[in-house]
This record gives sequence, structure tokens and C-alpha cells, in this order.
Amino acid sequence: MSGQGARELRKTWASYAPLVPLLLIFVGSLGLALAKSSALERDMRIAATQNMLWVVTQTQMENLMLTLAAGTRSATDDEIAQRFDLVMSRLNLMNEGPQARYLADIGHLDTVQLMSRDLLALDPLEHGHSPELHAGLFDFGLRIQPQINRIANDVMTTDWGKTAARLDDYRATQQVIILSVALALTAALAVSWLLLRNQRRLYLTQMERMRTTTLLEQERDSAAMYRDFAAIVSHQMRTPLSLIDSAMHRLSRKGGDVTAQDVQERRAIVSDAIGRLTRLVDTVLLLAKLDNDQLQAQFAPLSMCRLVASLVNEAQLRHPERALQFTCAEGPLMVQGDPHLVCHIVDNLLSNALKYSPCDTEITLRVFSQDGQIACSVTDQGPGIGQRDIPYLFDRYYRGQDHVTGCGTGHGTGLGLAVSHELAQLQGGRLTVYTCEGKGSVFTLWLACAHPDTAGDP
Repeated sequence: MSGQGARELRKTWASYAPLVPLLLIFVGSLGLALAKSSALERDMRIAATQNMLWVVTQTQMENLMLTLAAGTRSATDDEIAQRFDLVMSRLNLMNEGPQARYLADIGHLDTVQLMSRDLLALDPLEHGHSPELHAGLFDFGLRIQPQINRIANDVMTTDWGKTAARLDDYRATQQVIILSVALALTAALAVSWLLLRNQRRLYLTQMERMRTTTLLEQERDSAAMYRDFAAIVSHQMRTPLSLIDSAMHRLSRKGGDVTAQDVQERRAIVSDAIGRLTRLVDTVLLLAKLDNDQLQAQFAPLSMCRLVASLVNEAQLRHPERALQFTCAEGPLMVQGDPHLVCHIVDNLLSNALKYSPCDTEITLRVFSQDGQIACSVTDQGPGIGQRDIPYLFDRYYRGQDHVTGCGTGHGTGLGLAVSHELAQLQGGRLTVYTCEGKGSVFTLWLACAHPDTAGDP
């Protein structure tokens, strides 16, 4: 594992380390609550054999019944024998198991054992029934009744004390259970908070990493873009400057033999070169304003026909040898746009058509309306655009794979169409292209139609 990976792993463990004691507290608190609940449930079970008050009360009642039977002349021997057995069974129950331990704790076990011996000495089955025996049973019943009452009172008092203590224990146990559940809930909330905090930190870290990566990529793209920009612009400026320098050198070499035709020819070359420089500078300035959000379109109603016609006339003066055809549909054909920006777009489309189409072919410009929009199309008969180039046609600094040139000289900067596309969008319009390899291309500028009431000249 690399050093970076090990550091990330240690950082991850450190962020989740506080969860371990919280989880232990959570599990321990729940375990304690369950254990206390189970102990409370077991303690609340009261077995019948351990209920001394019931045993003593039953003994007391059976002794009274034996005393009444022994003191009544109408009672039969069998009835007296049955009562004797019941009292004897109650006393034996008190002398065994948990009842004996209970009586020993309150100091009455010896008394009960003495009662059992005295009553056993009067067993009718062993001594037979006689008035003397019955009288002895009657006296025995009268004698032990106060003792049984005293035992019952002591048992009741002891049970009350134990019940009170048990209730206190129950209350304390309930408090422990409530505290354990509250502690477990607090630990669970703390665990949840830590998990959410760690998730948030992880999310923020990832977002920061993504933002840093994006900024780095943007910085690299910007650096590459400006390198390309500097290289392309310097090359594009060098070409017209070289043409101007060459034309001037040719005139200077002829000296006094310069004719009017020579001047006219060199003037045309210089004028074309200066026009190219002007368009390049305009494009660079517009690009800078677009990148800095400083370009504000000044919208006004424009006559698309007049604007395009003036551009065609200027281009025809610069290129008298080229065939330019302009048609305009009927109607005012008013658009809502910035005249300077619209001129830049149409002039760029026309310049590209002149540059990339053969010198002996015609270029057609047409203004028309369609679907509530005004359009200006520029059609050339050049080589067309390859399908692999179309998706990137409006990207900055992109130039076609083949770099085909027609009647013009040099290659494009890869800025004209990109800037024109952005300028069209800035005015709420769009720029579309239709091409057919080997036959030519049609570039169309679409702009919103101005309201007839606001129509006017550009």
C-alpha cells in the first residue's frame, strides 16, 4: 500500500474510532436494561408455597374447625379425625422447605414444631376416640389459637416490610432501566451524529477534491487555449502583414516605372490584408468581452434586407472578381438585434464562404422569414464539411481535419464561427449549418422578428 493510501486509511480509522466506545455503551446499556427487566419479572413471581400468610391463615382456620368439632357433642368421630388430619397437614407444611426457613427467620419455627408434637400426641388413630381425647383436642385448639394469631401478625408485618422493600427495589430497578435506555438512546444518537458528521466531511472532501480537479482541468484547458490562441493569432496576423510588406517592396523595387495598374493591384492586396487584420482584431475584442461578461447587446429593430445588402456591396467592392448573388423576400423582415453584432456574424459567414469556395463559383445570400423568425442564409459551392467535423464546428480554436482552402489564402483561426455562434445566442438567436461534402454548405443566422410597430431602419 502506498504512503498516501496508508495515510487515508489511518485518517478513516481515526474518524470512526469514537464510534467504538459509543457502541460499547449502547450495547452495554441495552444489556443492563434487559437483565434488570428479567430480574424484575422473576422477582414479581410469587409461588403459592412461599406465601406464608396464606399457609398460616389456612392453619388458623383448620385449627378453629378442629376446636369446634372437638367441643361439639354432635360431631362424629370421623369428622373429628378428618379435622385432625387437616390441621396436622398444615402444621407439617409449615415445618418443611421454604416455610420452615421463613418461620426460622422470624423466630417461630420452634413454636410450630412444638405444636406439631403436642398435636401428634393426641392422634385419634393411635389413641382412639374418647371424650377425654376430644376434650384434649379442644383444649389444644384453644391454647394454640393465640400463638397462631401471633405468628400470622408477625408474618403479615414481615410481608409488609418485604413488600415495601421490594417496591423500593422495583422503583430503583425501573430507574436503572430508564437510565440505561436513555443512555443507550444517547449513545445511538451520538453514533448517528458521528456517522452523519463523517459522511458530511467525506462528502465535502470529495466535493473539494472534485472542485480542485475541475479547477485544475480548467486551468490546463485555459493555458492550452491561450497557447493555441497566441499561436493562431500570431500566425494569422503575420500573413496579412507579410502581404502588405511584399506589396510595398514590389512597388519600391519598380521605382519610377510604377504604373497606375501596379498601384491599383497593390492597393487591392493591401486593402484585403488590412480588412483581414481588422476582422481578426474585432473577433479578438469580441472574444475578450464575451469571456469577461462585458459585452452588452444594444437591441434595436433592424431591416435585415438593408443590412445584408450593404455587407454584400462592401464585399463585392473588395472582391470584384467574385460572383455574389443576394435575394430578399417580400415584406419588412425586421429583426430585434444589435446592428454591430449582426453585421459581424453575417460578414464572418460571407468571408468564410469567399475563403473556402473556389474562385469561379457563386455565393448566394438570402433573407427570408420562417416560423416567426427572420433568417439570413449564406450558401457556397465549396468542398463542404466532413461529418466528423460538424459536432465541433462551433467550438473555439477548432479547425477542420482537412483544412481545405478555396479562393482565399491561409487557414482560419477557429474563432470566427465560435464567436458568431455565441453572438447569435446572446441576441436570442441561433446559427445552423447544412452541408453536403463535395457540393457546399449553407450557414443560416436565425433572429427573432421585431414587432411591426417598432420597425425602423438600422
